[in-house]
Amino acid sequence: MANVNLKQVVKSFGETKVIHGIDLDIKSGEFVVFVGPSGCGKSTLLRMIAGLETTTSGDIMIGTDRVNELPPRSRDIAMVFQDYALYPHKSVFENMAFGLRLRKTPDAEIKKRVGDAAAILQIEHLLERKPRQLSGGQRQRVAMGRAIVRDPKAFLFDEPLSNLDAQLRNEMRTEIKKLHARLGKTIIYVTHDQVEAMTLADRIAVLSAGHVMQYASPDEIYNRPAAKFVAGFTGSPSMNFAAATVSADGASVVVAGATVALGYARKSAAGREVTFGVRPEDIDVGGDIPARVVVIEPLGAETLVTLAIGSQNPVEMITRVDADTKLASGDQIKVSINSAKTHLFDLKTELAVTQ
Repeated sequence: MANVNLKQVVKSFGETKVIHGIDLDIKSGEFVVFVGPSGCGKSTLLRMIAGLETTTSGDIMIGTDRVNELPPRSRDIAMVFQDYALYPHKSVFENMAFGLRLRKTPDAEIKKRVGDAAAILQIEHLLERKPRQLSGGQRQRVAMGRAIVRDPKAFLFDEPLSNLDAQLRNEMRTEIKKLHARLGKTIIYVTHDQVEAMTLADRIAVLSAGHVMQYASPDEIYNRPAAKFVAGFTGSPSMNFAAATVSADGASVVVAGATVALGYARKSAAGREVTFGVRPEDIDVGGDIPARVVVIEPLGAETLVTLAIGSQNPVEMITRVDADTKLASGDQIKVSINSAKTHLFDLKTELAVTQ
């Protein structure tokens, strides 16, 4: 195991800067996920850690070693790619053993390491097959096995589940979490799927346009987002937003003509216009805020309901209700908003207003 530290890491392609002075401290044995939309720089950052891209400036440390100038094979890391990168003419055993053979590892040691990794991943019965004879999930397990046998300081995963269907993606996500618990290795994992990030990570780095917008635990990312971008990127459905005006004492806001109490006063924003945010699960049917049912989307155990909330220029927001809640499009109802779970964001900086 090893800690991985990034110190003011910058990456430019010609005149275009794509990574803007990123600092990250990844602890030994930690599972860290880089998440963000396409083009945010997360894969470029991972490839710099792996040595597949050079850094323009800054330092990358693996353990106590600065590795900027080291080639990938000398960094003692193992990478699992999106496209598996298996040799089609080699058996599963030989695919998993390939890196060890390059290092002149004795045959007995290779057999033991491949056998142990295959047992962990439950693919012992596949060792003599070729990649074309495997399902997508089995190929991904082989790619993971090839990384495991190397016993590296850290594992790097670059969107490893994006080629799988939804059910298999869920299953493999569970397997990767089990794998981390069993091996206890440092894992850095890239995905655009915020559900993967929330369920897998010890800490999440949310990236936007080459900047880290927030680096924190899944709980903090979800419940205390540092910026509107973070709040809007996490959660399914994501946070509801609306224009609002803060009261003179900072204790409430007016949204579409309705007064909504805040969990605590935001005196720094008193009297100002802000962006108000609330997650769907924090809007409840029943209360004193007028609303009209716009759209109903049954999901089985629960139902998503789009509401037009407020008495003046109503704003649309989504809430979750139990499947047995009887509502119809066009219904006029009343709702309440959990004051303890409200969020405010500055109109210019889009950073969270917290005091």
